[in-house]
Amino acid sequence: MRARPRRGHLDEDERSTDLEAAREAALRLLGRTRRTRSDLARRLRDRGYAAATVEQALDRLAGVGLVDDVEYARAYLAGRRQRRPAGMRRLEQELRARGVGAEDIARARERLDQEQGGVDELAGARRVVAQAERRTRGLDPRVRRQRLYALLARRGFDPEVIRTVLESGGEELGSE
Repeated sequence: MRARPRRGHLDEDERSTDLEAAREAALRLLGRTRRTRSDLARRLRDRGYAAATVEQALDRLAGVGLVDDVEYARAYLAGRRQRRPAGMRRLEQELRARGVGAEDIARARERLDQEQGGVDELAGARRVVAQAERRTRGLDPRVRRQRLYALLARRGFDPEVIRTVLESGGEELGSE
């Protein structure tokens, strides 16, 4: 015999298809921090909501602008640009890992470029080299160059940008 749900509470079958409850749960998640559509969908499904119910709830929230992967990506790129320099390859990879599609990332980059101007990857790479100056000071020039190249590559800078920075005074950047 199946226990009856308490008054005012839904059993699992009813909860999984309750559109209003799914929308409220998504709003609570969005109240804590900005999230991607795929993150919200995963979290709602983990809470027992049916996939169709989740999609309907997210469509409603997207319709009023509360779920917007382009805006999420734009804000992420803008914030990351200020905090820790990285190449666009790395930033795009991080956004894809968060569930943002390539088309949304491209639109976010366009929007950000219109607002703040284009991304100067050379300046970002120079900042990384300047920050690494203390750790690489006193090393053999060849070893220093290899370490700086590896650091910039890990940060997602394009090989051409790395070569340009290292060849155009990257060795003297610590004295700027």
